[in-house]
Amino acid sequence: MSDDNLNEGFHKWNPMEKDYKSVEFNQYCTGPGANLDSSLQLANNYNNGKATPTRDAPTPYLVFKNMPPKMSKTALRNICSKHGSVKSVRDSQKCDYFFVDFATVADMEATFRALENNNYGFQVFVGRHKKNLTPMDYNKENNIIAVQPRTTGIDYQNRTIRVSSKQLPRPIVEQNRQIEEDKCNGYPAEIFNNDAHYLEREDVNDPIKHSKFKYQTGRSYIQMSDNIREFVAKKCEESTGRFSPSTEKYVNKLNGFEKPSQIGKCNTCERECDTICSRCSTHYCSVECQRNDWQEHRYVCGKPKNLQKISLEHKKSQATITQSKPSAVECSKTLNSPNKNTTESYCNPQIPRSGNIVTITSISKTNIVFIRAKTYEDNMSYFKTIDGIQALGKKLKPLKDKPKCGNVVIAKFGDQYNRALVLNSDNSEKIFVNYMDYGNLDNLRLEDLYEAPIEFSEKPRHALPVILKDVPDCYMTEQIRNFMYSYLNGINVCIKYKPEDYQQEKGVYQVELIDETTQQNLNKMIVKLSKPTEPQSTNEICYIEYLQQKHLPSGENIELIVMDNSSMSTGCISCTTKPYAVEIQKFQKELQKYVEMIPKEGYAPRQDELCIVKYNEDGLWYRGRCLEVVGDGYPTILFIDYGNVSIVHIDDIRRYPTQFTYPIYTADCEIEGLPESCNEEIVAKLEELIPHGSIVKCNRVKAFSDDHFYSISLPDVIQRLSKCGLL
Repeated sequence: MSDDNLNEGFHKWNPMEKDYKSVEFNQYCTGPGANLDSSLQLANNYNNGKATPTRDAPTPYLVFKNMPPKMSKTALRNICSKHGSVKSVRDSQKCDYFFVDFATVADMEATFRALENNNYGFQVFVGRHKKNLTPMDYNKENNIIAVQPRTTGIDYQNRTIRVSSKQLPRPIVEQNRQIEEDKCNGYPAEIFNNDAHYLEREDVNDPIKHSKFKYQTGRSYIQMSDNIREFVAKKCEESTGRFSPSTEKYVNKLNGFEKPSQIGKCNTCERECDTICSRCSTHYCSVECQRNDWQEHRYVCGKPKNLQKISLEHKKSQATITQSKPSAVECSKTLNSPNKNTTESYCNPQIPRSGNIVTITSISKTNIVFIRAKTYEDNMSYFKTIDGIQALGKKLKPLKDKPKCGNVVIAKFGDQYNRALVLNSDNSEKIFVNYMDYGNLDNLRLEDLYEAPIEFSEKPRHALPVILKDVPDCYMTEQIRNFMYSYLNGINVCIKYKPEDYQQEKGVYQVELIDETTQQNLNKMIVKLSKPTEPQSTNEICYIEYLQQKHLPSGENIELIVMDNSSMSTGCISCTTKPYAVEIQKFQKELQKYVEMIPKEGYAPRQDELCIVKYNEDGLWYRGRCLEVVGDGYPTILFIDYGNVSIVHIDDIRRYPTQFTYPIYTADCEIEGLPESCNEEIVAKLEELIPHGSIVKCNRVKAFSDDHFYSISLPDVIQRLSKCGLL
């Protein structure tokens, strides 16, 4: 025999071929395929030694159409292997289709979801034998056959992640009501309770940063840099005089109280000033007054004197008509007058008339904001109140006794003094107040409050609450917050409502707000931002890095809430703070709404992918992270807001929407002094000493920032375990 024939014979000889195709030898007895149907075993799918699966074998497979010309079987196999276990790749003799067989339905489902909207150019469909189809299996609209969930057992042998020992009910944390009464200052308590700035007032959430404005508790004020402050101070020094609100006189720095020749009265507020419009020399005491007068001033600014005279006469005639009507502030004094019906409330200009221009002064919730009228009279009354309080300055007397609920006090917000209404004063360290002329809420100390002079305490409030019509009271995501906050900086909006929009039991109106410049409907935009959408492509997959992990406080004497203690055998519990637990309960409602509005289709997540998961204990949906996939259709899921780990079928898993940017508030905490593995007696005693949902007082909390893991010191617990002889 020649060397060439010998080499050819060796190449053809395959001693493993017989064993590979042998049903008795090559089958799963252990490992990830042990629970597969015998018909899904690879060796059983060969017909008479041919490498083509039989038609009767129910192997899960995908069909690929419109393949790129140079796409090979190997390339397709490599693409699909990134998402699931591929058994074989076949091509059709009748058409240009490719068929990819998978080990399990879960592998096929994961690959289909990943490649459904791909950038390779091909189309992918779920394959099924036509004779096994029922009318409910086929989706004619998408030309895709529905994936049926697997019913085989759970593969426990190949799992490496420890699962929680039991499923515990979710702890419920009661949020302290800031106002116990049903009504406060004529408004229902719900207007002030449970706003979106609870974490910020607890000093555990950072405000939104802006180069010019500073946002705090749903309100903004101008944040001046040192350079701007120096510039303003310099300009004030160069001025020939100033108006003193306290004496209501113009003080000339050069000649005492003698008025220089260029002094005139402000065209808006009629105060004496020495600043003028650069185009027409009309006197204005400030840029704000010039801006407020622009609707009338624009008709005369820069025009010849004869045309200015005609326009000014028209303005005076309009002012005479306006003076005959009471302002919103004046009419608000009759708000609580008896025998008032809905129609009279609508006619009452306490709220600006429909179609008028207003400005948003603060934001309470996604559907509740405070507004202020911007008519000439209301602006004058507002600025007179604010300037009058600032004029008092250091003359204000600090409060000595704790105020009562409903009292009007003076408080400082930033560099400005404000009127504040006391809503709750049970704790001298946290007196809950509402800034009457803006609407935002704050927790202040007794030493931060001043007595309000009678002329200011009796004045009606300038900021009025309204409910945004058809806008839900939902969790304020970062996207919604950024949009709503953009209207806090003096932007004009038009208010619209009807008589039937008045809610008698609440004493407030449901309104629509329209951007005066862009005509954008704020209500519709907030509704759009509040509705999450189910991801449709692989670009919208969210992994664990997508969410921010909040840090627990470190230090001594810290209280934490036990969110889950089902992994006590490892010496660890899952904890968070009370403010964080309240936040978790708030956005938990949004998860239920989301699942109800999307199709009831299961989902096979990838490792470390975020998802929405049903909890069998209560049937509700929670946020989860996929820790492990073993190919049996039951991935291992960590419930990131509570800390327990469970095995969940893909039917009870949904894709995670990108709109849910809620941070992760819960972290694992290791109890110092416990062994690495606790026996049943120690676990039973620990569950008794540290009940599920309880508040634990830690002597010390130490953070390991790299993996958001904490070590907590509970000496009382360790001491009691030692007395019982368990350590």
